[in-house]
Amino acid sequence: MWLLSLGLVVLLAGVECVYRASLAQVPAFPQKVTTPALPESWNRVAWAHREKTATPQVQPAWPTTIVFTMAKLVLRRHQPQSASHDLSPQGFRLATHVARQWSHLLANEHKRLPRLGELALTIWLTRNWSAEELLAFEAHHIWFGRDLFGVSAAAPALLHKDVARLDLADAAFLLVVSAKAWDVECAPDRLRRRRATLLEELRAVGVVTQMELESARSAPWPLAATTSAASCPDY
Repeated sequence: MWLLSLGLVVLLAGVECVYRASLAQVPAFPQKVTTPALPESWNRVAWAHREKTATPQVQPAWPTTIVFTMAKLVLRRHQPQSASHDLSPQGFRLATHVARQWSHLLANEHKRLPRLGELALTIWLTRNWSAEELLAFEAHHIWFGRDLFGVSAAAPALLHKDVARLDLADAAFLLVVSAKAWDVECAPDRLRRRRATLLEELRAVGVVTQMELESARSAPWPLAATTSAASCPDY
């Protein structure tokens, strides 16, 4: 038993050493975004979209978390497909997205982080940033096509609304636009379907009520205006 315990301690220490060595290769760390404040509607929808849960709370990725998550992933391969589900720590998906955003930004002055560097930064983010801080960074740097970066720029340009006035349906709309910005001008019907799918997913995890879902479906299409694109990508 003591050999097993010793082996586990060595494994955990090894994981932490690899993490620290990889983190040391990150040339600069992202800074927290404090303004402007995001509406609750955006935080609720964006968190549920990334994490598939209703409660915005980040689980720090300590060595034990990493080892046991990897063990669960190995065991899941032997389970029926119906029993499979996302086993990553809560907040890990969002932190991964923020780490990738930062990696893209670093490419302007340095170079993109290698995968191990992005993973180390993801782990660091789960240990040092809250859910609200991760959501704020993502919202500030998310791309909506053309020269629109950040929710504060996209809301008035696409919806003719200030970011503070976004409701749940607006937030869902902007998130699906960010996934494929060309659809605003080239495939609005596809955009409608994707927003409907996202709203259904949000209802399933308890972020959107059935009443709010029906209200979003019956409301006028939120896109204020579109500009015909000279050329669109093939679908």
